[in-house]
Amino acid sequence: MRALVKLDVGEGKVSIKDVDEPQINQDDEVKIQVKAAGICGTDIEIFHGKDALFHPPVIMGHEFTGEVVEVGDKVEKFKVGDKVVFEPTTRICGECRYCRNGRYNLCSNRLIAGFNAPGGFAEYAVRRQKYVHKLPNSVSYIAGALCEPLAVCCHAVLELTPIYPGDIVIVIGPGTIGLLSLQLVKAAGACPIVIGTSKDKLRLDLAKRLGAEFVINIDEEKETLSRIIKNLTEGYGVDVVIECSGAPDSFSLGIDLLRKGGHYTQIGLFTQEVPFSINKMSYHELTLQGSFAQKNSAWKKAISLLGKGLVDTLPLVTSLPISKWKEGFKMAEMKEAIKVVLEPGK
Repeated sequence: MRALVKLDVGEGKVSIKDVDEPQINQDDEVKIQVKAAGICGTDIEIFHGKDALFHPPVIMGHEFTGEVVEVGDKVEKFKVGDKVVFEPTTRICGECRYCRNGRYNLCSNRLIAGFNAPGGFAEYAVRRQKYVHKLPNSVSYIAGALCEPLAVCCHAVLELTPIYPGDIVIVIGPGTIGLLSLQLVKAAGACPIVIGTSKDKLRLDLAKRLGAEFVINIDEEKETLSRIIKNLTEGYGVDVVIECSGAPDSFSLGIDLLRKGGHYTQIGLFTQEVPFSINKMSYHELTLQGSFAQKNSAWKKAISLLGKGLVDTLPLVTSLPISKWKEGFKMAEMKEAIKVVLEPGK
């Protein structure tokens, strides 16, 4: 079968190769024909040889959906023809305190598709049934390919961040994670303000269409942002900041915008150290929350929200056949598209 493979460490060294088609080896495994797989920012880092988690050679891609074509003898949840989405987790230790408490996203021995286990930029994949979820019939394969980043957002925004109706919430970074988080904030009854830069014009326009109360180009409208926050909060500052960009300057910006007693959640991953005066956290009684990946409960929330139409992923998507992966990676890296989804069957 065809697969997009990171062949070795270092810059580039990625190409489409003919590899052995995976087969079911355990009774609880499901074989899936991959229909759509999204390009993540970490895939770009792997392309450039910057992500320390990946172990080449490896089939890339960790955001994917498809159709069940074969099931193991002990698989009861799925049948041939089912539309499914599958978690990037492929193995955990099952014994550490995190696994026992359902927080397997923090397991030190976790294997992740596209990093240190075969990923989804391929025609077929095999997964254990506990990491596979049915997609509602109303959700297309293309829309379902964004279920993984949506689960990331559900974990961060709905499970780790206290958001209440009427709260003023800043979302920094109008990329895929930011635009999905915006929709979750809106669904929670809060007032989302989305911040981007001059490079994010199209993304900010989409944020407005997806329900942002205000969108701000911080390069040109910093005073406007200050005025809006002052008017909405009587000068106290916002209740919650959700940082999705991973841009170092965004951290201090988010902290400055928070009211005393406010909550800051970090989803975006920084590529360098970020300075922070710990005294401000103490003096202002701020809560700083990190968030990493997703777990089963977040997947259930994401699939439910997609099925009920409360989150719309399709406006974010540009789809391409996998043969045009180079074009797709460039579009993603240059912000010429929000979320590029590759179709391995084309």
